[in-house]
Amino acid sequence: MGEGGVRGSGAIDLKDKILILADNLTRVSNRYYKYFPYLSLLLGILTVVLWQRGFEFIRWVFIYLIFIGITTLVLLRFAKDLPQENRVFSIAVWCIEFINQNLYQDLTLFLLPIYYQSSTILSANVIFVIIIAVLSIITTFDNVYRGLILKNKITQFLFYTFNLFAFLNFGLPVIFGIRNIYSLYISISLSVLLLAPLFVDYREIFRRSKAAVIVGMILISILAISLSKGFIPPVPLKLVTGTASTDIDRIKKEPIKPFESRTSKGLETIYCYTSIFAPMGIHETLWHVWKIDGLVIQKVRQEISGGRREGYRTWSKKTISGNNMKGRWTVDVETDGGQLIGRVRFEII
Repeated sequence: MGEGGVRGSGAIDLKDKILILADNLTRVSNRYYKYFPYLSLLLGILTVVLWQRGFEFIRWVFIYLIFIGITTLVLLRFAKDLPQENRVFSIAVWCIEFINQNLYQDLTLFLLPIYYQSSTILSANVIFVIIIAVLSIITTFDNVYRGLILKNKITQFLFYTFNLFAFLNFGLPVIFGIRNIYSLYISISLSVLLLAPLFVDYREIFRRSKAAVIVGMILISILAISLSKGFIPPVPLKLVTGTASTDIDRIKKEPIKPFESRTSKGLETIYCYTSIFAPMGIHETLWHVWKIDGLVIQKVRQEISGGRREGYRTWSKKTISGNNMKGRWTVDVETDGGQLIGRVRFEII
């Protein structure tokens, strides 16, 4: 009896301590709640600084992502099973949501400069960058984040899937050297599969009906990526330099007499010189798509290898003749999957 009483008293004391701690955390959070968005923004800025240090820090983002996944699953699968009237429940959910919100904001701010540098101004893939920027702003403000993202499972699933896809689409080529076109489909498939617990309990995945739902979600997502890949920057590839020129120095691998506009007089051949940055281990097939006044007149295949800080230098050429070659020219640098890396513009008058 005496020993049982001691154990019972100890359990009560522990419970009281937890409740006191929860109350103290609640008071502190209520007092300093207005400063949380600025703390989130500071953490996000530190994440951008991390990105500027180089690709070697991406392993830390993977650790970030694992922590995000664990806290997300805890919030969605386990915390909700606690008794709602328990004060520990409310503070536990609040802590997990706060950590999640800040980690997702840091992730979006980490991805923002990466996708921005791979995008092309005045092209469709800028839309993807805008979406990342909007999400980073939403996660800065608690009320907006809770009202727009956490209001139901659909918006949570879309938010989590988008972020995970955006990171994997960048991380898989950098770490494993996966080609860009494959990275798109692998990333979206993994994102849907790993986030399936939002809709389906993992214990039920191998039931035929549940498995069919997940497979269907993956197939629909792959189709959506196939139709919208033109809106996605081809990370981690980016156009470092691009110009039109009258010739190429084969020894220095540099353009000779680059120009943005010139007359057709004495001009017989136009060269398009590009330098494409790609991380070490990446091998990609690219295309120089020559256009005049929006009409495609030539496609030239290019093979590049990553690892050069100044970018992999390559070029293609077009022989011209007569006045029919006067006009506004563009050379789109595209991946084998049709994603736009960059665009070279010039005019022949």
